[in-house]
Amino acid sequence: MRSRFYAAETVPFIRASDYLNILCDGRQRTQVKDGIMKIDLNGTEAVIDSKEDTVYFENPARFRLAGDVDGGIVEKQEFNVITPSVKNKSVQTGGSPLTVSLKDYNLPAVAFEDDILMPFLALQNTFGVISFNNKLVYNGKDYFNAAESVMNAVVGKSDNIYETPYMKAYYSGPFSEKTNSTQAYADYAYYTTCLLLDLTFGHKEEKNITTFDEYFTRINAKKSMTSTSPGLALTSEVLLLNYLFDSGHDSIVNTKTVYGSIETLDKSDASQVVDDIKSSENGEEFFDEARKIQQEESDLTVDTIMGALLEKGLNIPESVSLMGWMLYFENTRSKDYGSERLDYTGDTAVIYFNAFKDDTSREPSYYLDPIKKEDEAVSTFAFVYNCFEDIKKHDEVKNVVINIADNGGGAASALVSVLGFLSEDGEVRMTLRDIPAGSYKEEYYHVDTNLDGVADDQDGYGGKYNFYIMTSGQSYSCGNALPYFAQKNGLAKIIGSKPGGGDCVLGTLIDAYGYCGAYSGMLKFGTNEADGFVSNEKATEVDFVMMPSILDINNVPWYDPEGIADAVHRYQNGEKTMTYNEDQQTDDLTKILEEIFSGIVDQMSEKSQDSQE
Repeated sequence: MRSRFYAAETVPFIRASDYLNILCDGRQRTQVKDGIMKIDLNGTEAVIDSKEDTVYFENPARFRLAGDVDGGIVEKQEFNVITPSVKNKSVQTGGSPLTVSLKDYNLPAVAFEDDILMPFLALQNTFGVISFNNKLVYNGKDYFNAAESVMNAVVGKSDNIYETPYMKAYYSGPFSEKTNSTQAYADYAYYTTCLLLDLTFGHKEEKNITTFDEYFTRINAKKSMTSTSPGLALTSEVLLLNYLFDSGHDSIVNTKTVYGSIETLDKSDASQVVDDIKSSENGEEFFDEARKIQQEESDLTVDTIMGALLEKGLNIPESVSLMGWMLYFENTRSKDYGSERLDYTGDTAVIYFNAFKDDTSREPSYYLDPIKKEDEAVSTFAFVYNCFEDIKKHDEVKNVVINIADNGGGAASALVSVLGFLSEDGEVRMTLRDIPAGSYKEEYYHVDTNLDGVADDQDGYGGKYNFYIMTSGQSYSCGNALPYFAQKNGLAKIIGSKPGGGDCVLGTLIDAYGYCGAYSGMLKFGTNEADGFVSNEKATEVDFVMMPSILDINNVPWYDPEGIADAVHRYQNGEKTMTYNEDQQTDDLTKILEEIFSGIVDQMSEKSQDSQE
């Protein structure tokens, strides 16, 4: 193991008090004595011990947020139409204190005057990540909110976002003049990434990971991840987050960097990383020659890393299936269908929306500034509220279908809002596991669905309508959690095909080079069962199967209200599975899959190109 001390000129150090003032908005109380800093926040204590090189959290969940439960899924600033339940008390199992040994990551804590100096990412990937607020990046001179700026660039898809003064400053610091990092900086980048993932990655158990340093060493990835070439290190991170973690939540969001300039990703780098991993003791588990996808040399539309992996015989990640679903819907949904809509057919109303959007913390609130039609574009609560205001005018409606078949997720508070409408009294029950705190939470919220300012039994529409939720393999994250909690709590029946998964709340990764990624984070939806915790990843069972086979994908009435209503009526008549005539089935499944995969390749190429421009 290399020396745990870095030269200050090669690795950015920051006063712990300065970082905590930014993170906590000055709400914390700190005192330093004999090289030990004690931080009091939200009625709990954290300690930085420069003598032992440790960071200690008495209760990491309460440090994140104090409320009816520690570190709840809905934050205080979202308490508007959503409030903690009075009727049902939230409960949690006792959490455990968390001690982080900075020595294990070659990260020192140094007593200095009346403060403690620490490498910037040692603070961000402990205090920042525990607080769900690890958003900053250092460009060699200043600190910038990378998470907000990159998400605006990626999600907003603005052509000129990188030309704004903020983004120009972000990418033009002293680090931008460098082409290679020092070994000390490369090690700092590697170990701080290990630290973040060790504390908060939600799928460590499933992937048999004890520590990420051991994992990266075991699969021969450590050499490339500690390379002084930022491009090679990035290639390893792309492989890690996009392929080895194998989830729709795990991906590099943007390959722009504050450190040097990478015009293109080098295919030889990808081949080197793949060869190293494949030659490791456990590397073969990621590869399967029998499933190798052959590509013509002329077909180079796939991005460099995906191309190298496929040529080496990498198993296609499950996330590719998710992308296939997404592209299928993009190609079959009419351009004028919209992002949210309400349709009626006979005794059935179909509410459709393709993302869970959160504007519940808006100022002024809906109580002072009533909901308008334009609010629907930014708030799922506003949209669903308006839907039910209209549905109440239709006495013939007995069934309400929430169509989230092509909904990839979004804000957890919006998920709570929708469950409130399905409830018979506005009450919502959420169950989850808090990984760093080691606790299990049963959280209860109340949604004021009638906006009368009173959290009472007059809220919710359960019992007034028969509720159904329509899902597919594209129903991911919150789109997977909604049918899970609705089914678990008896709020709705599930129709369509099995939802796509995504049991963890999204985490944010920003490494020392400024690469921004997303990963399966530290809060995992699921339920404590007799045999232990069971996540919601694959737990939802479809009550009425509308796609018995992939061959039937084109026959499912994904966007047809009449077809959806027919499925509801079939279920009500005792049927369990939709049946189609043989001549309705698509004969050439291979052609469908080829078209979907071709679309995935094109999309990945576009993403790779966009991130480098």
